[in-house]
Amino acid sequence: MRFFIFFAAVLVPVMCRAAIVPADISAVRQGPVTVSTAADALTIRWPDESSRIWTAEFSLDTQKPLITRIGVGASNVVRNAYPQYWADTGKRRGRAGFDEFFDFPGSAPEGARRFEGAFRPVSATARSVGNRIEVLFQGLTLGIFEGGIAYTFYPGSRLIYQEAVVSTNVPMTAYLYDTGLRFAAPASGFRPGRREVVSPVLYYDTEGKLRTEMTTGPDRHPAYVRYRTVAAQLDAGSLAVFPPPHTYIAPRDYTTNMGYVWFHGWAGRTGRGELGMGVRHPVDDGAGLYYPWINAPPGTIQRMGVFYLVSDGKPESALDDVLRFTNRDRFPSLPGYKTLTSHWHWGFTIQALNQGENWTPPFKPVLEDMGIDAAMTCDFHGDGHPRVLTDVRLEELDAYYRMCRRQSDSKFLLIPSEEADVILGGHWALTFPKPVYWFMGKAEGNSLVLNRPKYGKVYQVATSDDILEMVRTEKGIMYQTHPRTKDSYGYPDKVRDTAFYRDPRFIGAGWKALPADRSTLRQGVRALNLLNDMNNWGPPKNLLAETDMFAIDHTSELYAHMNANYVRIAQLPDFDHYGQLLDAVNRGDYFISMGQVLLPEVEISKSSSSVIKVKAQAQWTFPLAFGEIFWGDGNQTFHRTFDLSDTAQFGKATFDWSADAPNWKWARIEVWDIDGNGALTNPVHR
Repeated sequence: MRFFIFFAAVLVPVMCRAAIVPADISAVRQGPVTVSTAADALTIRWPDESSRIWTAEFSLDTQKPLITRIGVGASNVVRNAYPQYWADTGKRRGRAGFDEFFDFPGSAPEGARRFEGAFRPVSATARSVGNRIEVLFQGLTLGIFEGGIAYTFYPGSRLIYQEAVVSTNVPMTAYLYDTGLRFAAPASGFRPGRREVVSPVLYYDTEGKLRTEMTTGPDRHPAYVRYRTVAAQLDAGSLAVFPPPHTYIAPRDYTTNMGYVWFHGWAGRTGRGELGMGVRHPVDDGAGLYYPWINAPPGTIQRMGVFYLVSDGKPESALDDVLRFTNRDRFPSLPGYKTLTSHWHWGFTIQALNQGENWTPPFKPVLEDMGIDAAMTCDFHGDGHPRVLTDVRLEELDAYYRMCRRQSDSKFLLIPSEEADVILGGHWALTFPKPVYWFMGKAEGNSLVLNRPKYGKVYQVATSDDILEMVRTEKGIMYQTHPRTKDSYGYPDKVRDTAFYRDPRFIGAGWKALPADRSTLRQGVRALNLLNDMNNWGPPKNLLAETDMFAIDHTSELYAHMNANYVRIAQLPDFDHYGQLLDAVNRGDYFISMGQVLLPEVEISKSSSSVIKVKAQAQWTFPLAFGEIFWGDGNQTFHRTFDLSDTAQFGKATFDWSADAPNWKWARIEVWDIDGNGALTNPVHR
């Protein structure tokens, strides 16, 4: 049984004496975004993508709404706005600590706790961050978290990023958060004498259709939407609200759309009419163990963010402006590359046998619409009979290969793979460049190979040497799935000295943005650290982006969990030649992306043993935050960070970086944007 303890606090206390909070703008440099102060106001002015000047005025009077107005020219789009925050907290308690997956923090014996933020500003500080301005208002208490609320403004953009900048010292904390904005309703929506505001909000529903819904009262109404975005029609324009696309929704094994946005409309405490919009994170997805929440190690600065996009146009236009940042939840095509995803658990073969060979599985159109060219699926992981040593196993493998062939065409390639949990330790994936039949054990005698008239050569493996010989002979590839977490906790570390790990056919490990931790923009640090370690251990190893997802359909909130390998290959091969794609993967000729940042060309020079020189072509949607070079000398890992906070939205550039690196053995790069969307290369060895 789970116990939830609720702590409520009014966001803006009303039983307090008015005060003017001090404002410090000494850390603001001259630039495209300006900051000024008056007796009771702090004002930001910045240009949008059309060079029009927008204004955001914050009140320094604690008795007034924090945001007095946001507008362009004489038009005030947002008026009298209050930020709102809620947090649910639980405990990490698995063997992997903050890398645990199966401990569902909401089921901690002492119970999960829910808090509503209490915010009374005590100071305001503005500072330059590259060409951007961040304004931080200290004075937020969010249960066990303490800190403030920050707003960041970007020149050449109508994006505004709101973040609770908080920390806690409570050990082993994991959390989820809801947030949003409460603001003055449009005059047309206010109903005098009634306790509600009837005003239109727009979103794309899970079928992809644009829908208008009217607000109907004070309750926060969850909306099940596509693209994680909702927009409101206001008197002088519109406001769209959306979370960071890949870092808000905590990692899960399932992609059910649980209604991640909310809105409401009511008379408000003033009786003058308010709208509210924001993002929400349900505390329990019904899948129990498969929902690890977001980590908050003690003392780390957690940045709980939400984006606003302001517009003086219609909400339909604001929605479309938001969707540009995720390419409408699509991985963009890149000349000379094909997108490959891996590690899917659809139970495809068993379903296809039941549905008939003409059945189109729901995942295929979803991935095609998302810009995915090829997918490596891992059937027989909880379905089928992978460890049976009879013809049942061979019949299922034969059906697997036949069904994958049937779903492959000139635009989409389905590659059969398996995730095993025997013999080698932890979980590991195995993919061959052609159909190969094998038993996970000895079916007859001790020989490695059997001959079955219907299937030809059939391998029977019982040791790591058996597996390695099979993989070498058939030119397959292996990698450790979800390394150092789940049932691969402790791996591949425990097998780093084995023959199979050190073999080139064991390419490395999987990468996914797991666990979640909003104290860093770098995602999947667990696997990124492993990548550094593996290459210091000796043989070159890579990461392969993996999803580790189960059932999906067109209503799923899939994009939030997605990543892709951009594999350098001119054309998508047909099913009979999908080994060409695997050859490129085995060479490490690809980069990993979450979709917003791409690295079409990266050159790491090997000419010097003491200096690393990088030339990297990049393109992006959200403004960038930083790039990094990581390198190792065979014993230690080093890195150098390059500030990219002068970049604008929707950009392209070639970066020339260098780092002094005596006796470097390998090097790689990462590039991250303002909300944790990134791209990374695998190591180049000297």
